[in-house]
Amino acid sequence: MGKSDDSIQRRKNKKSRKKQDDKVSNRIAGIIAAKKRRLSGKRRMCEGMCYSLPTPEDPFNERHGKVDLVKKKKKKQNQSKKGKSPIKKTGLPRNSDKLKEEFHMHAPSKFLILCLKTIQDGLQQDGAFNGGEEKPFFVHTWGIEFWKYFTSGKDIIGTNQAHATTEQIAWVAATTADAISRKEKEGLSISNPFLLFLVPSQEKAVKVRKICKPLKALGIHTVSLHPGASIDHQIQGLKNCEPEFLISTPERLQELLSHGAIKTSDVSFLVIDGPLTETGYVDAVESIAKSISGKPQILAFSDCSNSSSNFLMKKSVGESICRIPLDDPVNGHNMA
Repeated sequence: MGKSDDSIQRRKNKKSRKKQDDKVSNRIAGIIAAKKRRLSGKRRMCEGMCYSLPTPEDPFNERHGKVDLVKKKKKKQNQSKKGKSPIKKTGLPRNSDKLKEEFHMHAPSKFLILCLKTIQDGLQQDGAFNGGEEKPFFVHTWGIEFWKYFTSGKDIIGTNQAHATTEQIAWVAATTADAISRKEKEGLSISNPFLLFLVPSQEKAVKVRKICKPLKALGIHTVSLHPGASIDHQIQGLKNCEPEFLISTPERLQELLSHGAIKTSDVSFLVIDGPLTETGYVDAVESIAKSISGKPQILAFSDCSNSSSNFLMKKSVGESICRIPLDDPVNGHNMA
């Protein structure tokens, strides 16, 4: 059946009443509209004037606080071009492998720094080093100069002193440990002992071993040989251990070499501590140096530079020798 006109009119009236009930005031409707525009990031022209001020570039505020993106991009491009100009001259990209290799070659490795910190912490625990009064080993200028010459493969003389200091021994041990680590990463075979540290007395052998001992936690083993222990005990100990660092007096080392208890033919780094002016000490050192078949790097501490120079001249075969004075290590110089 079709709907009558009365029923249709009633439905229309009902809808109109419902719309009137749902209506809100103009004030509330304006608040709701403003909130929607604020949340969407769009404002009216008048609202833009309220939130922005005139500038010299836009005195009449026609942009309504908006930044000229074109000019900003041009400025950024000009700045980037200025920053890139020195890189263009080198002809190398900013993140090239060659630049990274050159940077790492002229800075000590993280493992070397770790070795220095390990040694220093170990000495502090034993009470042999006061970290509050002394400087960290890493800032030792002599050590940094020694590391530069060592990595370049040169022989070194530490002048103006007859014996190595605690900081110098720490740098020698850390630099040698770092060299061993680098060779192992390259897959090269390393023969032990790698470092031979010759000292003039039992007391100095004990001191050097105490400084190197904390490196055992990093896989570097140290053995000291001196007349204070029986030779049979030392021979038995060498059978059960292949140390990376060997510290010894020349006389005891010669005895062990004669018994065949140890071999020094493959030593890569020879450190000589003590005055090379004493005839017996020099003869013993030269005899041990001759037992080394290869051509190791040499570091000699001596207050008499002439005797050290003569000894190194025989072993260096014309290679350059670097001197690092104790009082002014930065101005160390080469000698033919």
